[in-house]
Amino acid sequence: MLDVRAALATHWAMESAAVTPLGGGMNSETWLVEHGGSTYVAKSVSSDGIADLVAGAEAATALAEAGFVTGRPVPTADGNIVEHATGLALLEHVPGRELDGESVDEQRWIARTLAGVHRAGEPDSGPSTSTFGVEWLSSDQPGVRDHPWLGDAIAAVREETDGLVLTWSLLHTDPLPGAFIHDDRTGVTGLIDWAGARRGPVLYDVASTVMYLGGREHASTFLAAYESDGPLVEDELARLDAFSRFREAVQGAYFAGRLASHDLTGGIDHAENEKGLSDARRRWDALSTA
Repeated sequence: MLDVRAALATHWAMESAAVTPLGGGMNSETWLVEHGGSTYVAKSVSSDGIADLVAGAEAATALAEAGFVTGRPVPTADGNIVEHATGLALLEHVPGRELDGESVDEQRWIARTLAGVHRAGEPDSGPSTSTFGVEWLSSDQPGVRDHPWLGDAIAAVREETDGLVLTWSLLHTDPLPGAFIHDDRTGVTGLIDWAGARRGPVLYDVASTVMYLGGREHASTFLAAYESDGPLVEDELARLDAFSRFREAVQGAYFAGRLASHDLTGGIDHAENEKGLSDARRRWDALSTA
């Protein structure tokens, strides 16, 4: 088990830091860290998640320098943004409350923040969508062959989207409402949890947010605000349903992989992994028959 206090002392020169477990996300463990009158969040991932954590730390740093609130990483004493031996990053704590996207105001804050990130990420016409998410959407991924519907879904979504050339930018890749932190005192909305950030079709982030908000109808305020503020070209949102299917196939493959490997990281038990897969199939079916 990782000794977070020892790692902070060794790599960040933080002696006697107060460390409180926060629990984990789906692929990580986190701790609240208090030291020298400042507050941080320590985040640890397994060895196979370090590359994604580094990519996210780099993205969070670049966006923070552009004026966004991102939970920017604090470099180690050696100047590294992630301590590779332990898979640990120390992040600036972002004050405020997690959003749930239920209100009109919250959907607008989410849309404006995400649109701002995409505009700042050097949006441009990208390569073919066939080059995006290759490691996420493959019938050879662990667990996919255990669920025939999922292999069919992957094949269908690849046929539907591979030839598309769309607007690409820096993506968050998992912009659920709880990753948006709103400070009621300042009116500023931050966006945290950048592990896995990469360039890709902007519609992937938009479809992800719509999925987490409960679908197009419930996400109508978000979509209207994003269309107004985001970098998508005219009529590009017409491809949203295709990318919603893409997103559900990714979600299905993710949970199928967790089930196949008995992955319980983040405090998620077997039943919750099964529910994640079942929910992805339910939403896929609804999107495919609409």
